[in-house]
Amino acid sequence: MRQSYIVDAANAPWKRSATEGITFACQVLLSGRDGGPEAMRFRFDDCPSVYAHMHLTSQFQLLLGGAMDFPRGVKHLAAWSIHYTDHNTPYGPFSVSASHDMLVLHPQAGGLISMANQAARRHINLRGRILAAAAADVQWQALPAGTPGTYKHLIAPEHGPAAVIVRAPASAAMAMPAPPFGRYEVVLEGSAIMDGVEIGPPGFRYVRGDEPAAALITGPAGATLAFLTFDADALEGGITEGALAIEAAEAMARAI
Repeated sequence: MRQSYIVDAANAPWKRSATEGITFACQVLLSGRDGGPEAMRFRFDDCPSVYAHMHLTSQFQLLLGGAMDFPRGVKHLAAWSIHYTDHNTPYGPFSVSASHDMLVLHPQAGGLISMANQAARRHINLRGRILAAAAADVQWQALPAGTPGTYKHLIAPEHGPAAVIVRAPASAAMAMPAPPFGRYEVVLEGSAIMDGVEIGPPGFRYVRGDEPAAALITGPAGATLAFLTFDADALEGGITEGALAIEAAEAMARAI
């Protein structure tokens, strides 16, 4: 069954909140309550240590502004950057600074589990992947012949999940392969026409299905777009049954 959601982030309300003493502003862009994707936007206040945690689903974090620093060899990330984790894969603690702003993008509701929870550690995905890249570290390349614009692979498709940024002039058709496990298509600059609706940054479309979605059309000033594609890990985990899922859902509800 084909899924398609279009979100204009400019129309979503902001809420001030906190989790474990960490303060932030948040927009809930997609709730995941209908069984579909879950998407949020966070602006963390400057913080030297956001506690280690995991989600019960795979996740893209798209850094729109500011900076994030992760431990254990993951590089300093400044906008634009991508950070990916599989389901039940812990990450952090990490720090945020410089007017931090990011999208947190899930294929399904994922909840929140602090790694201070000793019992939850039995559910860690020991094979879970963590992938990260900064756009500034990757060179622009020309799109295939006949297609105007340039692109950067932040996470190459051979890794499984994939992340690519595309920059194109006005009225360009941006078509992508079918996304059987789901894909977020995010406007970073300019605007794009999505199913007849013009969306500006950081609005997005989420699509999932075995057939290609309709091409995005860049707006009158062109657009820079991020295409973030999940692989089969998107089918794992999630808010299902059991004590861990209940706790994860409750923790996320308290936070946002």
